[in-house]
Amino acid sequence: MRKSPILKAYLILSGLLLTFIGGATLLIPVQMKGSAGIDITGNISLINDVRAASALLLALALVTISGAFVRKLTYTSSLISFVTFLSLGAGRVISILADGIPVDGLVKATGLEFVLGIAGAVFFKLFQEKN
Repeated sequence: MRKSPILKAYLILSGLLLTFIGGATLLIPVQMKGSAGIDITGNISLINDVRAASALLLALALVTISGAFVRKLTYTSSLISFVTFLSLGAGRVISILADGIPVDGLVKATGLEFVLGIAGAVFFKLFQEKN
């Protein structure tokens, strides 16, 4: 990947966002889900599943941020970042179509995920090395 302050800023921003969401949900899943109106209190299996997915998001976040500072990881972190956001957005759209409209915060999250995913895909293509 070519060096770019825009790409670096994108990787830092998206990595920090994923770090916050993944880390906070890993540490305090009941409260984080509760802030979106989702009550997982007392459901140990669901809490376990939420923590597992949150650990994955946190790992992806660390790779994403690393790519902003380690050039050998920039390609991989750029790819991971935009694919992660587009996957989250696509999953939410599938849920909206199958299950109905969730609370407003989750609808807004869907939009943000698509914005970050599309921006990341554009930056990935724009700053990719030409062979």
